[in-house]
Amino acid sequence: MNFQQKLADFVLGNRTISQHPDIALTGMNEQLESESLSILAGMNERDNSFELEQYFRQMLSELQIELPTKMEAANILLNHFMTRMIAEPTCAFELMTKIQNHVYYAIKWPETRSENTKKYVGQELGLEHLYTWYRELQDFKDGSRLFYYNELPRDEQKMKFEEHLVEEAQNWLNAGKTYT
Repeated sequence: MNFQQKLADFVLGNRTISQHPDIALTGMNEQLESESLSILAGMNERDNSFELEQYFRQMLSELQIELPTKMEAANILLNHFMTRMIAEPTCAFELMTKIQNHVYYAIKWPETRSENTKKYVGQELGLEHLYTWYRELQDFKDGSRLFYYNELPRDEQKMKFEEHLVEEAQNWLNAGKTYT
């Protein structure tokens, strides 16, 4: 992950204060410069959390960086994971699991479901089509009944599900949507 993606990961609660030095080190590797960034990059996870947080806030101020909102952070990470999914199709299931755990579950979605407005899992971020194939891959892994491609042997079904998951990742990126 790059600096911006690690900041987004922090905003969504997937990184702790003890991981601030890693974020700063990534910033240094990307040629960012600030006094607090350098200090923070030289610290480690065993340093005082108050000091880690203080240098982190100073670093953001010195670099004139505002942390993204949760939805902005979600879009940053989704873009990262979708791009990786396309580049590494054999890791599609694992990356979708990261999307579910590190992005989708990281946001407290309001309960707006009523009988008149039926929502699908992931619809808030435009992930509903990815979830179709992710659920099939979960069922495949669990040995549960599958709904698609039942005329194919199970290993070929899995390949089809992975192909569709990658296709939907590409569709998501092509749509260029950001959700607010």
